[in-house]
Amino acid sequence: MPGLPSYQKLILALQVLLLVLLVVRLFRDRLHRVYPFFFWFLIAEALQSVCPFLVTYGSGLYRDVFLVSQTIIISFFTLVVLELLSIVLRDLKGIASIARAYASMAIGVAVLFSALLLSLERSPTNLTSAFFIFERSIVSSLVFFVLLITIFLVYYPIPLTRNIVVYFCGYAFYFLCRAAGLFAQTTGAANLAILNGVLLTGWAISVLFWLILLNGEGEHRSIVLGHRWRPRDEGRLLQQLQAINATLLRTARK
Repeated sequence: MPGLPSYQKLILALQVLLLVLLVVRLFRDRLHRVYPFFFWFLIAEALQSVCPFLVTYGSGLYRDVFLVSQTIIISFFTLVVLELLSIVLRDLKGIASIARAYASMAIGVAVLFSALLLSLERSPTNLTSAFFIFERSIVSSLVFFVLLITIFLVYYPIPLTRNIVVYFCGYAFYFLCRAAGLFAQTTGAANLAILNGVLLTGWAISVLFWLILLNGEGEHRSIVLGHRWRPRDEGRLLQQLQAINATLLRTARK
């Protein structure tokens, strides 16, 4: 793998190992049926991580393989965020239906808004640079949803399985690192070699976090994150949320 620093080779090899172990764990515990998009996202990431070991790094073929595989992974970015949204709201069907109905429109608006910001930047010098700018637009729009889910979980005391909390926390950490890294990369605010090392390390930490905490037992353990600073308000907030959900369900039936 000429051109790739030794420490990045080591991190990448560790990342591949962790991803394979995590995929095996999810399949063994039948969690691939519970979180299907997440499962296939991990497989896509593992396959892409192997590419630098099989294709000459920095070659034209490597660029083409990377662009195709990264396009697939970007699609999974969207699917995983929507999967998280559906899982968090799975007991609130009315709210979930509204969220799904407006998700595509909101993503489209956010992408257009991000694209308008590109006029303030220098023109991309090659296809790869243009692709990263495009990816940043998509990721920036999805960060909006990740932050909304975070705010929702912090405020409303919704009981969730431990696996859902672990799944979301690991993905939120990775995704926010990815968004910050893309911004730094496309604006020239960071050294590319250092940035790649930081992103690889952040991704490896996320995968290790999932590998340690995601398991079959986690599907049967409940956790409440929201409104821990005022426990006495938990019941009232849940009643409000259920009332909103019931109203939306009645409206949908009309």
